[in-house]
Parts: sequence; C-alpha cells; structure tokens
Amino acid sequence: MAFSVTRKHGRDLEIEQIDLLTGLMLQDPQNQIQEQDMGGTDLAANVDGVQLKASFGIPFVIEVVLDGEETGGAATGVLTALAAGGTDVFPVYDSSATALTTGSPFKFKVLDCVVTMLDESAGSVADTLQLMNVAADGATETPITDAMSLNAADDALVRPTSLFQDACVIDVTENLRLDMVLANSANHATSVKVIITCMRCIADE
Repeated sequence: MAFSVTRKHGRDLEIEQIDLLTGLMLQDPQNQIQEQDMGGTDLAANVDGVQLKASFGIPFVIEVVLDGEETGGAATGVLTALAAGGTDVFPVYDSSATALTTGSPFKFKVLDCVVTMLDESAGSVADTLQLMNVAADGATETPITDAMSLNAADDALVRPTSLFQDACVIDVTENLRLDMVLANSANHATSVKVIITCMRCIADE
C-alpha cells in the first residue's frame, strides 16, 4: 500500500505505519484529545452550564466468524470454559515466538457491534453471546455488552441493548473476547458473524 501526497492545505499530514498484527492503516492520533470519562463528567451542583468534548477518529471494523457446538453432555454450557482464550480477537506471539499470548497492539474504543446469524440450527432459547473486555492477565473479564440471545433465525441481526461505556476502551495488551454460552441441552451448533465498529484512541479514558 502506498500514498502519494500532491498538496496540503493548512495542515501537516502524518500517517501511521501499517500495524503488522492487524494490517490496519490507522491515523496518527498525536495531539488528539479524548474525554477522560466515557460516561461524561457531572458539572458542579446548582450551576447552569453545558460541557462538550469531541473526539475525531477514523473508524475501523473487526469482523469475527464464530462457530460453536454443544454436545449436551458437558457439566456446563459455557463454550469458553472448554478453551479459555479460544474466542479472543487478538492472538500474538511473544518476542521469542515460543508462547502464544493475547493482547491488542494499540489502544481503541468499541463504538458498536451487531451479530448476524449464520446457518443457525437447533438453537436453544438459552444460547447467548456477550462481548467482553479482557484484562492483560487474560482472565479478568468486564462486560462491554449485555448477553445477546442467539435464539434467532438464519441471517437475522442481533444487537445488544446495552453498551457499557466504562468497559468500551481496550488498552494495549488487553483483549476483546466473544463469550459464547450454549445451553447444556440437546446437541446443537451455532454459527455467527460479529461486526464490531471501533475507533483508535490514545488518552486516558
């Protein structure tokens, strides 16, 4: 990928190199100001006023296809319990390339997500999918969305009803996890495509 800049009008052009893990060309967020609290900041009591904080960034999309099967014989129906981290978005090798670890190579925020059902068969009313913020330890999870029901027809769109703002920012070495829970019932399989819309950010948020 190459860029040819023919002219600039009043602003310096700075382009960040392609990230080697994700292949994304992301804007250089230098001097970009992000709000400190995703939920906003309360103004002083008994004072009329208004406060606005704006962030400008180029959105990018993470597309994940996730296939799961529950045999009906497990003690629990939690798919991630079978292979913790198997549903993480960012797998990376350490510097010696001898161990597989996880973590995002850059800081970003989740703006939205939508799930599309793919060839769903024999779904259970208890099947769910939840987007999670995973700490650098690979174990501590914080919900980004509520648990979305996967009891839907093929090609149906499923959306979260809540997007928990305090968990939306994924820091360097943190991860996104697709926590699929399939009911411990009759043998059934579920396939989904998850589209996660994100934006790069760098400030404490």
